[in-house]
Amino acid sequence: MAAAVLLSPAPPSSADEKDRLEKEKREVQQSQKAAEEDLEHSSAGLREASATYAAAQKKLDGARTRLEQLNTRLGEVQAAHTRLEAELSEQKALLAQAREQLAEGEAEVKAQREEMRDEILTRFTGGDPRLSQAATLLSGGSVDDLMRQQTYADAAAAGQDATLQRMEATETMLVVREGEVQKATAAIAAKEKKARELVAEVDSLRDQAARAHTEMSALTQKAARAKQSAEAAKAADAAELKKLQGEESSLRQKIRALAAAGADRNVGSVGGLFAAPVADTYITSPYGVRKHPIYGYVALHNGTDFHAPCGRPLQAVGSGRIISTAFSSVWGNRLHLFLGNVNGHSYTAVYNHISSYAKRSGTVGRGETVAFAGTTGWSTACHLHFTMLRDGTPVDPMPLIGG
Repeated sequence: MAAAVLLSPAPPSSADEKDRLEKEKREVQQSQKAAEEDLEHSSAGLREASATYAAAQKKLDGARTRLEQLNTRLGEVQAAHTRLEAELSEQKALLAQAREQLAEGEAEVKAQREEMRDEILTRFTGGDPRLSQAATLLSGGSVDDLMRQQTYADAAAAGQDATLQRMEATETMLVVREGEVQKATAAIAAKEKKARELVAEVDSLRDQAARAHTEMSALTQKAARAKQSAEAAKAADAAELKKLQGEESSLRQKIRALAAAGADRNVGSVGGLFAAPVADTYITSPYGVRKHPIYGYVALHNGTDFHAPCGRPLQAVGSGRIISTAFSSVWGNRLHLFLGNVNGHSYTAVYNHISSYAKRSGTVGRGETVAFAGTTGWSTACHLHFTMLRDGTPVDPMPLIGG
């Protein structure tokens, strides 16, 4: 026992449990935040339409479940009512039989009582056998006469006793049958009450099912309209994305032209070559492939999202030249900063969702403020979506960013 006590693991302390709960809370918050941030890659119109459709579909699913439950309950109640009707018919047949047996018993008791009454009348009118015996003895009759009269008296008495016993037994059975009739009558009354309750419940369930069906029909139409709106918004988003692809294709051509005209510098490793685009920040959504929460397709999140409150200065990650400041319905106000050629590749920093510009053109130095954080375009909150282009193609910015 001592060994078992020594070897048994110690129960977790309240501090350990608190740490575990805090960790779980942070994980849930991070998952929720990532989901919210992923939504920025769709327009406000699509987010609203999708939310409306999801809410309508949820209500429709609830109404459909409710209708199914009502129909199931209605079937159960109807089946119970059918069983009860059968039981009620059987109980009524038993009651009729019990009443018939009761009537027969009452008739038998009546006949037996009349028989007993006739015997009593005969005794009083025909004389008491014991008085006859006394008269025989006083008149000097023989012993044989006396014995014969005694035999007759005993037989008469025995016959009366048998009649009385039979009558008592019949009356006892009559009481039993009266009880059976009362019991059957009470059972029928209870079943009839239950039957009325079931009929009322059936009527109520039918009314509720009819209302639920009407509600479901209305919700089906509402969900269909919401779905159409969501599909229209999705189509509009797809058109904007296609338009954006054309714009970015033009920018890539511009970048290639600048790269071809510029000098190349060799720095060995490009790891940590550039500065952070915003100070006092942290990553809210990393670069990488993920599933779009509304569209459902798998696509590249082509940059890193940094925490950046509205108005926070956005800094040039390196010395370079501003080659584009334009508004995109997808990315909002954006800025392209060409950073030149390094180790045979061109690099361009792209700042998205900015609220306003500090500079719109010309050259800038490393760390200089080029814009301010915002939530323009397809965005749900102020932040910086930062993209790094290598030869015009997005790459993960983080290995390139140092102190």
